[in-house]
Amino acid sequence: MNDLAPIVLFVYSRPWHTEQTLRALEKNDLAKESTLYIYADGTKDNITSDQLEKVQEVRMLIKRAWNFKKVNIIEREKNWGLADNIVDGVTTIVNQYSKIIVLEDDIATSRGFLKYMNDALNIYDKENKVMHISGYMFPVKKTLPSSFFYNTASCWGWGTWKRAWKHYNNDADQNLKLIEQKKLISKFDIENTYKFSEQLRANASGTLKTWAIKWYASFFIQKGFALHPYPSLTNNIGFDGSGENCTTFSVFEWDNIAESIEIKPSKIQENYMARKMMRIFNRNLSKSDLSLMGNLKKIVPGFIKHSIKLLINKDYQQQIRTTKELQIIRKKNRFEEGNTNLLQNNLRFTDSASFCFIYDELFNKEIYKFITNNPTPYIIDAGANIGLGMIYFKKLYPNAEIVAFEPDENVFKVLESNIKSFGFENVSLIKKALWNEETTLKFFSEGADGGRIASDNDKTQLIEIKTERLRSYLNRKVDFLKIDIEGAETIVLEDCEDLLFNVEKIFVEYHSFVDKPQNLHQLLAILERAGFRYNIQHIGVFSHYPLLKIENYMGMDNQLNIFATRHK
Repeated sequence: MNDLAPIVLFVYSRPWHTEQTLRALEKNDLAKESTLYIYADGTKDNITSDQLEKVQEVRMLIKRAWNFKKVNIIEREKNWGLADNIVDGVTTIVNQYSKIIVLEDDIATSRGFLKYMNDALNIYDKENKVMHISGYMFPVKKTLPSSFFYNTASCWGWGTWKRAWKHYNNDADQNLKLIEQKKLISKFDIENTYKFSEQLRANASGTLKTWAIKWYASFFIQKGFALHPYPSLTNNIGFDGSGENCTTFSVFEWDNIAESIEIKPSKIQENYMARKMMRIFNRNLSKSDLSLMGNLKKIVPGFIKHSIKLLINKDYQQQIRTTKELQIIRKKNRFEEGNTNLLQNNLRFTDSASFCFIYDELFNKEIYKFITNNPTPYIIDAGANIGLGMIYFKKLYPNAEIVAFEPDENVFKVLESNIKSFGFENVSLIKKALWNEETTLKFFSEGADGGRIASDNDKTQLIEIKTERLRSYLNRKVDFLKIDIEGAETIVLEDCEDLLFNVEKIFVEYHSFVDKPQNLHQLLAILERAGFRYNIQHIGVFSHYPLLKIENYMGMDNQLNIFATRHK
C-alpha cells in the first residue's frame, strides 16, 4: 500500500463526542499505521466556567495514549473558530503531505473508514477531475453502488489532495458571483431542492461563518467530482445542540453504517440515480422545513425540542438510566450486599452508601484521571476495595498493568468476582495490607471501604491479616500510585521514600484520627523531598465550624485527597 494519508481531527469543547470519535477511529484497521493530528481550538472570550472545564477536559482527553502510529497535538492559544481552525489546519497538513483525511469531533467512523479513504485517495490520486472523497452518504431510500460520484461536498469524514485544495476560495461573495455569472445556481442547489446558495449569501453578508459551503462552491466552480460510499461509513453524532451550526434533530443518521467499502474504479461521471435520490431527499427535508442552518430552533417549541433531544442524545439517556440505578442502590441498607449492571458488566458491592460515593468520585468527578504516553501504564492500587478504581483505570487505559491490594477477606472475594466479571487481563490481586514490614496484624473489618489496621479502641469486628511492604513494588517506573489505606499512608510512604523517584503521579487519601497524633506535615514533607508538587482537596469527614466543634466519623476527624505530580 502507498503511504497512508495523515488524519486531522478538529476539537474544542465536547469531551463525550470527542471520546466517541477517537474510540471509533482507533478501532479502524489502519489506525495503528496512521499519523493523527489533533487541532484543539483555544477558548473564546467571556467563556463560562462550565465551558472552560469542558475545553480543558477535551485537552486532557486527547493526550491519552490513543492507538495510532503517532499523535501530534496542536493547541491553539486563542480561539480561531471552527471555520478558520479547519481551513488553516487542512491547508497546513495537506501542503505537507499532499493528501489528507479530515474529521471533526462528532464523527463516528466504521472500522473500514480509513481503508476506504486511503484506497480512494490512492486510486484517484492522478485524476485531477476528482477533488473530494466523502466517507458519508445521506440515507437515501434506494440502494446505490458501493462507490459512486455525487458532486457535493459531504464533509462528515472526508479527504482531498493538495492539487485539489489549492482551489479552495474563502471568499464567499466571489464564489457566489462566479456561480451566478455562469447561471449555475439551480445546479448548485441540486435543481433547486436545497438552498446551498443561501448559505453562500449568508457567509458573504457575515451573518454566517462556515467553511464547507465554500469548499463545495470551490470545486463546483472547477467542475470537480466527489466520490461517495453506499451505505455511509460514518455517522454524525453531534445532532444534540452541542456543536456549532447543529440542530437537535437528525434525519441524517444511519441505523447501521457500512463495516467496509470496496472501491471499484468506474468512469468519472456523476451517478444519475444518486443525484435523483438526493433531490427526493432534499424535498423531504424542505417539507419538514429543516436544514443544516438550524431552522428547527426557530420553528419548534422548546418542550418539543427537549423531547427530541432526549430521543436522540444517547448519552443523556444513559445518564437517566444511571441516575435511576443509583437511586435503587441507595435504598438498600448499609452493609447489605447487592449487584448492579451500572457499568455494563455484573458488579457486586458490599455497601450501598460507599458504592455510590466512590462511583461519583471516580466516574463522574474522575478524581483519578491522569495522562501518560505509556500505552501500558503500571498502576498500583493500594486499598482496592471492590475494584471500582481498577475498573476506572482499565476504562482509561485498557492495556494497563495493575497491582491491587485488599486485605479484608470478604471484600477481597467481591473484588475477585468483579475483576473476573469484567475479564481484565494483566491484573494482580494481593490479599494483604500495606505496612512497613511483613507481618500479621489485627484489622478492623468495617464491611465497606473503611477497613483499617486496628487501634486500641477497636474491640469488635477484628480479623487477622497479613501485610506487605510497598517498596517491593517500586523498583520500576510506576505511572500512577493510588494509596487509600485508612490511616496507614504515612507509615507506608516513610518506609519507601527512597524509591518514590520511580513514581510519576500519586494519589493519597489522608486520614486523621481523634485518638492519634496528626501527621499530615510528615506526609507532605515526604512528597516534597521526593520531588512532588501537591494539591489538596477536602472530602468525607468535614467540620463546618471547626473552631467551635470538630466533627468525627468512625474515629476520624479529617479526610483529605492529596494529588501529587512530579515537579519538573
